[in-house]
Amino acid sequence: MNLDSVSGLDLNGAFRIANLLVAGLSVLSGLSQLFSGLYFVIGLYLIAFGSVIGLLEFRVPAEAYAYGSFLFSFIGRGVFYTFIGASINGASAFRIIAGLIVFVVGLGYIALEAVPSVSPPENMNPEGISIGVNDEDII
Repeated sequence: MNLDSVSGLDLNGAFRIANLLVAGLSVLSGLSQLFSGLYFVIGLYLIAFGSVIGLLEFRVPAEAYAYGSFLFSFIGRGVFYTFIGASINGASAFRIIAGLIVFVVGLGYIALEAVPSVSPPENMNPEGISIGVNDEDII
């Protein structure tokens, strides 16, 4: 496969779909784990992590890069996704499939770190984030 042909493509939509898929599967898995007794706290974490991932697709708060800078690189987000995928308890078929999908997406993000022709999407680019600066504030 020629990786030079990938450099001209706009992959922002594909990354957005992958991130929203991970967010949705994480939240749904967390909700189903809430009622599994011992895994109640892990379910809360999965819901929180999935919500953050989903919200970062629509709005990047100013504090996000300061406190979660690992979410703005392929390898950081990939390791985070593999952690989430491994945290999903496989007590049901849905959670097994969801955990595998999230884990594989995480491995894909880790692999993308080694491909220089693929650039991160706009919401993962720290230079594109305006931290506390509005257009009206610029003099």
